[in-house]
Amino acid sequence: MNSVLVVFGIWAGFSGILQLATAVGRLKTYGAQWAMILSGAQSALAGVAMVVIAYGPEPVSIANIAPYAAFGAFYFAVSAIWLTISDSRQGKLRTAS
Repeated sequence: MNSVLVVFGIWAGFSGILQLATAVGRLKTYGAQWAMILSGAQSALAGVAMVVIAYGPEPVSIANIAPYAAFGAFYFAVSAIWLTISDSRQGKLRTAS
């Protein structure tokens, strides 16, 4: 299980760094990338934490990954709701003009 946590931690760290870089790059063009920035930073930090936990003295379990997955689902939902509302507002503006 420790090896699984290390691999998952490395994946979370790299994917978080890429997500953070993408969000920062899109900030000027699209704006409102705060959920993606938070999610990317959280993933990168969680990846490091998972690797540290995997090499620690405590036994590891699926509970070490559950908070990461829960926060990821939360950020995804926030982004989806935000984009839906934004698209809805822009659609109303287009039909009004």
